[in-house]
Amino acid sequence: MLAIKEWNWEKPSKRERKEETFRCPYCNVVVRTTADTRIVDAELGAIKYHIFKCSQCSMPVTIGQDGKIIPPSLFLPFEDIKHLPEKIEKMYVECRKSFSTECYYSVIMVARSLVMHIAVDKGAGANLSFIEYVNYLETEGYTSRHNRPWVDKIRERGNHYIHEIDEATKEDAARIIVFISQLLKNVYELPQMANEV
Repeated sequence: MLAIKEWNWEKPSKRERKEETFRCPYCNVVVRTTADTRIVDAELGAIKYHIFKCSQCSMPVTIGQDGKIIPPSLFLPFEDIKHLPEKIEKMYVECRKSFSTECYYSVIMVARSLVMHIAVDKGAGANLSFIEYVNYLETEGYTSRHNRPWVDKIRERGNHYIHEIDEATKEDAARIIVFISQLLKNVYELPQMANEV
C-alpha cells in the first residue's frame, strides 16, 4: 500500500532562508533569489523543497533538495539552429527534449542517427554502414579532418552504449549534443547565413 506523507509549509526565519541561482523555467532568465517558503516532511522534520519567487517574472519555482527544479523548464536546453530540413530539425529537437527529461541514452542514440540522416540528406546512399556515412560527410567537405574527431566521438559513444551494459551519463549526452549542434551549424546554418550576407 502506498504510504502518504504529510508535509508542512513553513516560512523560514531570515537566517534560515536558502539563496539560489537558477534559470527560471517560465521566463528562461538566470536569477538569484531567496526562498521565502519551504516544504518539510511533517514526520521527520526534513526539508524537502524550497519555494522561490522568480525576481524577473514573479512565478513560483520549487527546488528540491536534490537540485531538481519544478516545474521542468518550458525551454529546451542547448541552442536553436536555423535552416534545418524538417526531418533533421525534428530529430535535433528530440535530442534536446530527451536531455531535458534526463533520457541521456536516447540523446546519444538520436544524435548517432542524426549523423546518418544528415549524410543521406546531403546525397549519401541509403543502407550504408555508419562509418561510411561519416566518411561521406568528410569526403564531400561537410566535415574536415580537423572536426572528424568529434564526429567520431558521436559514433564511439553510440557504439559504447549500444554494445555495453552501461548507463549513459549527463556529461556524455551534453557533449554529444554540443558535437551534433556544431555539425548541424556547419552543414546547414552557416552556409545559409553566408548566402544571406
